[in-house]
Amino acid sequence: MTEKVSARCSWTQTAGNDLSQLIPTRHADEDVFVKPALDDVVNEQRAVLFSNNESASVPCELHFEISPRFKIAALTLVCSAPKVEVFVGTTQEYLETIYGEALEEDESDVPIRPYRYDVEIDRSGIANINLKLLTSCKEICIYGAMLHIAPNPNGITTQLQQTFDLQKIQELLHKGGSNSSSSSSQIKPEDNAEKMQKFMSLMKGITGHSQSQEPAAALPANLDVNSVKQHIDNKFEQLERLITKRLDEIQLQQTEKLDKIIAMLENQN
Repeated sequence: MTEKVSARCSWTQTAGNDLSQLIPTRHADEDVFVKPALDDVVNEQRAVLFSNNESASVPCELHFEISPRFKIAALTLVCSAPKVEVFVGTTQEYLETIYGEALEEDESDVPIRPYRYDVEIDRSGIANINLKLLTSCKEICIYGAMLHIAPNPNGITTQLQQTFDLQKIQELLHKGGSNSSSSSSQIKPEDNAEKMQKFMSLMKGITGHSQSQEPAAALPANLDVNSVKQHIDNKFEQLERLITKRLDEIQLQQTEKLDKIIAMLENQN
């Protein structure tokens, strides 16, 4: 079954069909990468031509992305660029620079010579990849491409990049979970400090408890440091939403009580 691939290129497409509809996927064995036959990758219906209408220094960047339920185990690409730089993950971490395998070995005058790349992604949870196609030409032809995918052991947490912002939490506590100026005026400074201190104590207790109870079995052995960090960031994001909701509820209750007191005073006058 072919999974949907989101694909885009930084250069202008001048010929061929929509790029995102032309990239097939193949479920791969995680232990052994089998290079596909050239006929399975290259197809005249998949060929796309891009041209550079901007400055000559602007590289051609090709981006592929799949659902985070899967990971990209390898990529096969046939294009006219002789050299490719590979970047992976949402942070676009540099992986390697590769020279393509020329598919036309003779000395004939081939206007756009094809080069083949078979790139294995030996990383956990990579669901997007960015390629810089390096060439001196102003046109690049993509003859075909294929993504080799496998189930993502890290799930959707590998795609969460929003980090826990302590300053943002502190601002929420000062504002009572609201952006309005009226709510911040009703919270005493000493209450803010006490809430912040209590919050940090609770967080230290939670992390300390999890480490003491599950020192080794809490995480799979194949989980890398980035995945652990992203998982923790996700938990902090959930906690931030919970704190915001709770503070808004408290602020609403205080406002309702204040309205009742004002109404009683107005009736007495």
